[in-house]
Amino acid sequence: MESVYLRFNSYDFEADERFQGGVKGLKSSSSTEETKLLDLKLFFYNRFVEPIDRISYKQWSSASLHVTPVDCGAEQLNQRTLPDSEIITNQTAGASAETEVKQLSFAEVMRLVQEGKEVPGTKKLDVKPTNQSPTPSQMERRLKPWEISAVSK
Repeated sequence: MESVYLRFNSYDFEADERFQGGVKGLKSSSSTEETKLLDLKLFFYNRFVEPIDRISYKQWSSASLHVTPVDCGAEQLNQRTLPDSEIITNQTAGASAETEVKQLSFAEVMRLVQEGKEVPGTKKLDVKPTNQSPTPSQMERRLKPWEISAVSK
């Protein structure tokens, strides 16, 4: 995941016309502070470049152990221009065996689920029932086509 964050940090938002056009439209409607601009960049990057988790990125960037875009090597900065196969090759060659996350096949995920084991890379959610009765609908029921024709006659 760290490589995604490094690529995000090195992405040239100023040179991207789609991003600049969108920000220009938003600047006229409200003042953009630094956190809003970061959220806009994360949204844009997630939508048009590659998936990135906003909360995890913010946690990663607040930690003092990450590399800043200035500290990134030329290889890291130019990865977005390389074909996907070369990016994957460069990332796996430089990654240690401990930090590398293996991508599981569907069959492997199914086997882990059937055995009751945790699937690596997933978040454990604490979902509990509220045991409250459901709230009644406040919208009127839509009429069926035959009910509409009966009303109009």
